[in-house]
Amino acid sequence: MDTIQTIRGSMIQHGPHNDRIYLMRLAPGNDRSLIHELERLARQNRYGKIFAKIPADAWPTFEESDFQIEAVIPGLFNGKIDGFFIAKYCHAARQRDLDPANSDRTRQWAQAGSKNLKSYDNREFPEITSCALSDAPEMSAFYKEVFRTYPFPIDDPTYLQQMINQGVPYYAIRNAGRIAALAATEIDWDHENAEMTDFATLPNWRGHGYAGLLLDHMEHQATKSGLKTVYTIARAASRGMNHVFQNRGYTYSGLLKNNSQICGAIQSMTIWYKHLSALTEDHGRE
Repeated sequence: MDTIQTIRGSMIQHGPHNDRIYLMRLAPGNDRSLIHELERLARQNRYGKIFAKIPADAWPTFEESDFQIEAVIPGLFNGKIDGFFIAKYCHAARQRDLDPANSDRTRQWAQAGSKNLKSYDNREFPEITSCALSDAPEMSAFYKEVFRTYPFPIDDPTYLQQMINQGVPYYAIRNAGRIAALAATEIDWDHENAEMTDFATLPNWRGHGYAGLLLDHMEHQATKSGLKTVYTIARAASRGMNHVFQNRGYTYSGLLKNNSQICGAIQSMTIWYKHLSALTEDHGRE
């Protein structure tokens, strides 16, 4: 799997699995020297893409180095500074949209707006439980059954234990004692946001609304924790997963072309976000 490491105080993931560099967390200052390091690393390993999540105030320096904006989340950083998802393509083939007609359709229905619908009857809620370190072997086997490949090594129990130890909460829905659906909330406490990620449901249990139930629960927990913004990076080809976010009031933010290794291929990804301030106000009125 790809390596996660720190360069000049910034956290990156890189490797041949996703054939990219992902700047996951930008340290303050040294933007120009970091960019040079990323470009050198990309040339050395012949990666196809450099992908980064940065605050808006860092954008001018990246723009000078020919990066382009693929998505924007207003107020991603502490509810005040916009978050930019940007890219620099190192090879023309990586930048080429392999299915432009499908990408156009995705943009059209996504930009149609959030529906804010609920598809599950409150009386039918299955129990949602928090996963413990001891669940990691079952979780990894579950993810291995659902995904042929994935951008991060979620089929490795050691990796999952590491994530749980670092404070990443995983949530499960079980049927007959076996995990039927999973998801996680990767929280950035410093910037008061979280990525809703690692959603998966076993084939036999799809169509029961489990992803939406997990998302509702995760949002509730994030709101209680005082987070300001939540977002997701979803497979553009997964109409169902995109609808889960669209139907729960998330706003479409952009398309990351040929971005992530998932289900056996490099795939384009959509970004959706929601500000939790309205949810907090609703809870305060209850």
